[in-house]
Amino acid sequence: MKNLTPYLIINNKCEEALLFYKDCFDGEISFMQRYAEAENYNVSEQFKDKIAHAEFMAEGIKFYASDGFEGQEVTVGDTIAMTVSFDNEKEQKTVFDKLKVGGNVTMDFAETSTDSILVTLIDKYGIHWYLNYDK
Repeated sequence: MKNLTPYLIINNKCEEALLFYKDCFDGEISFMQRYAEAENYNVSEQFKDKIAHAEFMAEGIKFYASDGFEGQEVTVGDTIAMTVSFDNEKEQKTVFDKLKVGGNVTMDFAETSTDSILVTLIDKYGIHWYLNYDK
């Protein structure tokens, strides 16, 4: 295995979420393809503007995202979280302040037994985030 890349299904709000993450992480949407541009997808006219596949990149971060398939039932779950490690507390706090808008903080900043500072939240798209700074 060469690498593992998270793939987020953000039902009907993928582009909005990617723009949000672009601001939060000072990143870029390095690739984005709509269903209208993708071959071999037979989707309705109203779904053609949805995201078939996108790639997000920021310093030390890469993930894929999509609106999912037309008619796909998406269940937001608690079984996986995106973990980001920071070089300093200021950067951790800056990203946290952006990600928490419209979301829910599940654990406020706390020192852990591994001599790090951790804060956790669920953003407004239902994605779980663990933001960690090792002292």
